Amino acid sequence: MPRYFLQLSYDGTAYRGWQNQPKAPSVQAEVERALRFTLHLEKVNAVGCGRTDTGVHATTYFLHFDVPDARPLDERFVYGLNSLLPKDIAVHGLFPVADKAHARFSATERGYAYRIHIHKDPFLADRSHQLRPPLDVDRMNEACRVLIGRQDFSSFCKAGSDAKTMLCDVREAHWMHVENGYLFRIKADRFLRNMVRAVVGTCIRIGKGHATVGHMAEVLAAKDRHAAGKSAPACGLYLEHVLYPFALEAASTKEHQG
Repeated sequence: MPRYFLQLSYDGTAYRGWQNQPKAPSVQAEVERALRFTLHLEKVNAVGCGRTDTGVHATTYFLHFDVPDARPLDERFVYGLNSLLPKDIAVHGLFPVADKAHARFSATERGYAYRIHIHKDPFLADRSHQLRPPLDVDRMNEACRVLIGRQDFSSFCKAGSDAKTMLCDVREAHWMHVENGYLFRIKADRFLRNMVRAVVGTCIRIGKGHATVGHMAEVLAAKDRHAAGKSAPACGLYLEHVLYPFALEAASTKEHQG
């Protein structure tokens, strides 16, 4: 069965995350509905590169799906999908891949961004976390240095997670000033459930001066979710980077269609 990757982006405000949920809207359900209609199939399984939580967004997201025959899929297929998808989900590319290529398990690196704005902005509602008190970016960046490397991130994992290991290799964790606020970027080989929002919540405590710079190392060493700060709201979180060991060559176009 030929396998394809799709690259898409979505505003997660209206959804209970990527994954199908009983009696609740999900990005996966919308994509699978459009795929079934376009491919004229009763069932299509869209396997995503990861589970984003309720209200979390993605500027870059990949999924894979299989088709039962060798029918050609081209830019008209991408156009058709976009015409069926709601306005908050968009397909940007279609890529033929090897049969064993897997959107989730083949990924070697992922990256998230977290956005904070200071002054009220109606165009950032549900797309950024408004936080009025100023944050000390230098202190937050100093604290984030201890996150780099392969180590146990149990303190930043949501309770009840079914992850087989709490080890993650964090390769980048950095705050910066942007217009009307702050931007945090973090990259790792994998992330635990709720990990980025818990890290951001701990950084905010440090940035406000409510905890010392050394608090981040103390939280890591505790291996206890109660040691970390309150999770930052989902609205500011974006999946923005997914890396694979193989090249993705577009079957149609990388430009937005539809």
